[in-house]
Amino acid sequence: MKGTALACLISVIIVLVWLQPINLGSTEVTIPNGATAREIAENLALHRVVRDKKEFILWLRISGKEKDLKSGSYVLQKYKNPLYIINKLSEGSRSDIIVTIPEGLTLYEIADILELHDIVNRDSFIALCKNRSFIKNVGFTLVSLEGYLFPDTYSFSLAQTDSSVIAQLLENFGRHLEKYEIRTPDSIFKIITLASLIEKEARVEEERPIIARVFLNRLKTNRPLESCATVFYALHIAKPDKYQEKNKLTKRDLKFESSYNTYIHTGLPPGPICSPGENSIKAVIYPADVDYLYFVAKGDGHHHFSKTFREHIAAKEKYNAEK
Repeated sequence: MKGTALACLISVIIVLVWLQPINLGSTEVTIPNGATAREIAENLALHRVVRDKKEFILWLRISGKEKDLKSGSYVLQKYKNPLYIINKLSEGSRSDIIVTIPEGLTLYEIADILELHDIVNRDSFIALCKNRSFIKNVGFTLVSLEGYLFPDTYSFSLAQTDSSVIAQLLENFGRHLEKYEIRTPDSIFKIITLASLIEKEARVEEERPIIARVFLNRLKTNRPLESCATVFYALHIAKPDKYQEKNKLTKRDLKFESSYNTYIHTGLPPGPICSPGENSIKAVIYPADVDYLYFVAKGDGHHHFSKTFREHIAAKEKYNAEK
């Protein structure tokens, strides 16, 4: 009897400790938007919030809350029982600030949005995005993080540092690129750079792969890309105050000396000109099978595509006259 009683007592103590473990401190964990249950479990195990990721996933299935876990930043006790963690993540972080970063914004515009929500200091955020040591520490070999701050809806905490916000954006970027199995940083850089031009040029979804092929055809034949979007970007980074509201280019603008000006320089610009969305990235990876070399805006969001320069000039005259 004594042995049985002792065993029961030990079992009760074990259960109580499992339910309410000794306080081993707490840690901040950020659950990215769109993370899978397995990714969340790995993140929690990495931060020592759960003992075993398989156990967490098992209890998640038993609880029926697999689809209820919310993204955001949480302060969680270490090695707490799985049900406690599941409840916390399904309730959401009340201190979170939800911010949507649209496709096609420059890192300067992203900094403006984040500062507006008191998430970052604009100047320090931009400085970090251009700091080569910081960029190397977060796993990239780049001059700037322009183009790599993935557009999406995020949950941020006021307690986050500027560097952790950038890391969150980059982590999301990496998760979206994983599915395409792009092997080298150089390939990613070229794809994102071209995708950023498509993001700025395209207005309707079905034209993105066509515009991608036009640019690829021009690169293949060593023709200048002649993207107006690159000229706007060149003007803005050179004199942001003067060209902030500029929405129409002059012939003089097209001759503006900048390595980003694809009217006077062949090949891709030195880097992305904005953060492209996934549809523009997919357009570069899976371009349309067409032999167009030119396109001109019709004025209604669509473009007229041409194979010859003569046809292109005729289209320009037609649609410019209608504007």
